[in-house]
Amino acid sequence: GGILVTLAYGVLVDPGGGIVEALAATTELKMWPDSFADAFGGSFGTIAYLFCVNFLTFPIINSMKDSKNDYEGAVSTAVAIIWTVNVFFAIVCLGFYGDDTQDLVLQNLDNGPYLSALKILLCVDLLFTFPVVFSSGRQILENYILGNPKANDEDTTSLALSRAAITSGAVATCFGLSQLGGFGVVANLVGGLAQGTLAFIIPPAMAIALSRKSGDGSFTESEIPQWLTGSFGVLVVSCVTYFTLTES
Repeated sequence: GGILVTLAYGVLVDPGGGIVEALAATTELKMWPDSFADAFGGSFGTIAYLFCVNFLTFPIINSMKDSKNDYEGAVSTAVAIIWTVNVFFAIVCLGFYGDDTQDLVLQNLDNGPYLSALKILLCVDLLFTFPVVFSSGRQILENYILGNPKANDEDTTSLALSRAAITSGAVATCFGLSQLGGFGVVANLVGGLAQGTLAFIIPPAMAIALSRKSGDGSFTESEIPQWLTGSFGVLVVSCVTYFTLTES
């Protein structure tokens, strides 16, 4: 809904013209960032935040009836569709507004019915998506802090209070981050640091650990791709974090 409202505004109001004209306008824009710092400090983390969906693994699995057989196909299809829609939407909006495209595209819309409709649809979207995304982080925190407690009549209340405290702290943290200025800066920093670590560092580290556990514990040539991926992840996470903080 929000995507359709934004596209309708761009086609009918500002800048007008149509999607074909917007796509044609992108050919006149620069292809690459002006600098290495601009690439990592301005967008790489946001891209990782959108497309490295490791943090959604737990809620997706928990919501499936037969996750063992359905997970891979469902996730591959969903990611492909969402990737296609987001890339098309990003290209069209860039064609509409060029270098004036804001971190939040709703900031490119003037006050009026289109902006009001977009804000309402975003609130509806967050009402359903925030709990799904939040549950993954909450589950990780609970497993790390509480372990796997065995509930009984004596500790049920204590366990419930502990979980409530963890949830409240996580919600408060999200609220605090939302008060920081510059949505693009926060998204790029979180995406680069958290999602970059989850996508490029932790998986190869786990693969190496499992490989050595099943073998004699020594280095093998099969680990080389994992080490290269992990090194790339360390480089990316470091660059995104450094350049985002220095640029902001």
